[in-house]
Amino acid sequence: MILVTAANGRTGRSVVGALARSGRQVRAFDISAEVEQLVGRGAEEAVVGDLLDPGDLRRAVDGISAVVHIGPPMHPREAEMGHGVVSAAREARVHHFVQFSVTHPQLEPLLNHQAKLAVERVVLLSRMPFTILQPMHYMQNTDVRRVVGEGTLRQPYALDTRLAHVDLEDVAEVAARVVDSPEHFYATYELCGRDYCDAQELARIISDASGRAVSAVLAELPAAGPGAGGSEGDDHRHDAMVRLFDHYGRYGITGNPNVLTWLLGRPPTSFDEYVQRSLAAP
Repeated sequence: MILVTAANGRTGRSVVGALARSGRQVRAFDISAEVEQLVGRGAEEAVVGDLLDPGDLRRAVDGISAVVHIGPPMHPREAEMGHGVVSAAREARVHHFVQFSVTHPQLEPLLNHQAKLAVERVVLLSRMPFTILQPMHYMQNTDVRRVVGEGTLRQPYALDTRLAHVDLEDVAEVAARVVDSPEHFYATYELCGRDYCDAQELARIISDASGRAVSAVLAELPAAGPGAGGSEGDDHRHDAMVRLFDHYGRYGITGNPNVLTWLLGRPPTSFDEYVQRSLAAP
């Protein structure tokens, strides 16, 4: 049985589906009661619990052979959550720990990268066989149907800065391939697709595929802080997004597709293929 944390999120659902298609039994863990809806739709079991509660984590890892840990992105206590999952997995003598990190976690000005790097350190010192996955910026951050419906691709950073991308479904397939596989123990894999595009190029690809004119538009981030009535978590997420988008706008983000190509045994999904798939989906 394989445990997937934060299983009700976008990444978690994709990973649960990929594991189920590979014939694995999955226990889905999430703070949301909606995770129970995954039973029979990829997961054999579901556990509702808090990643910050040691008792919930002990229940989650009981009888588990491998953990796929996905930390809630932009959460102010994500690093603490990761430490707790690693500790519970060690106590349960889990055979393999797969951590979802991020490409270039050493970009420490970025708060979400700081959290991922902190968990990577604990994983490296855990004495458990591990695999660290470092996915690039997801293609799924672009909602193709919404973009086509509105005729605009809204982006809160410079429209002419190029970013690398990766298809979440490719990443989930890799997670299913590496989990519980000694061939991939003690490995760190950067997962990046072939596309390196700015917003104008992405809009052109969507326009060509859909037959509808699409333009790229610079969007503004909403204000946050005490004056906006935000909580501590809201402030952290806002700060994290401001730092991330500032970095994207100034530097972009790059990666190499060779590792992902090797792991998949085929070329990674292109952005055009992702758009075509999104438009064809019911």
